[in-house]
Amino acid sequence: MTTLQTSHPAARTRAALDAATGHLLDLRSPRGWWKGELQTNVTMDAEDLLLREFLGIRTPHETAEAARWIRSQQREDGTWANFHGGPGDLSTTIEAYAALRLADDAPDAPHMRAARDFVRREGGIEASRVFTRIWLAMFGQWSWDALPVLPPEMMFLPPWFPLNVYDWACWARQTIVPLTVVSAHRPVRPLPFDLAELRTGRPAARRPAPGWETV
Repeated sequence: MTTLQTSHPAARTRAALDAATGHLLDLRSPRGWWKGELQTNVTMDAEDLLLREFLGIRTPHETAEAARWIRSQQREDGTWANFHGGPGDLSTTIEAYAALRLADDAPDAPHMRAARDFVRREGGIEASRVFTRIWLAMFGQWSWDALPVLPPEMMFLPPWFPLNVYDWACWARQTIVPLTVVSAHRPVRPLPFDLAELRTGRPAARRPAPGWETV
C-alpha cells in the first residue's frame, strides 16, 4: 500500500506534496528555469478580430488563422467555454460566433447553427455580459443607451473615495479606464452583417440587488 493510500491525513498530505514537488522539478530545464504555454479562452482571439475590424486593419490571413483556432476550440454541443472542461459560456459563444461571421462562416453551417441555438436557449444577446454588449454596441448591434454609464470623470475621484480607480487592481484599471473614454464617445462602425439571429426579443431577467448596486 502506498503512502497516498494510507488513512492518515498527514501522510497523504506529505506524499501529495512530495509528488507535486517532484513533478515540478522534473519539468525544470537543466538550466534552472521553467516554461509553459499560457492558455486562455477564445474571447482573446475573437475580440482581437473585432478590434481589427473596428480599426479597419483586419487582413484575410489574420482572420483565417484566428478563425481556425476559434473553430478548433468549439465543443460538440456548439459552445465555447471559459476554461478547459468548463460549461458552455453564453458571452464567450456570442463573441466567437461574431468573429466567425467576420471569417465568412455561414450562419446556416452546422457549427454555427449549434452555437446560435445555444445562445438563444440561454437568453440571447440580451442576457450576455456587459463587456460583450459593449463590443456589440461599437458595431451597432446593441444600443449605447442600454449600457451602464461609465463617466471618464470618475478618474478625478480622490483616493479616499470608495469607488476611486486607484484602489482597483491594475488589470481592472487598464480595462475600465479606456472603456470610460469609449463609452463617452459612443463610436459605431457597422458590421457587414447583422446578428439578429442571436436575439430573443425578450429582456434579460435581472434580480434586484441590494445596496450600492441598486443605487
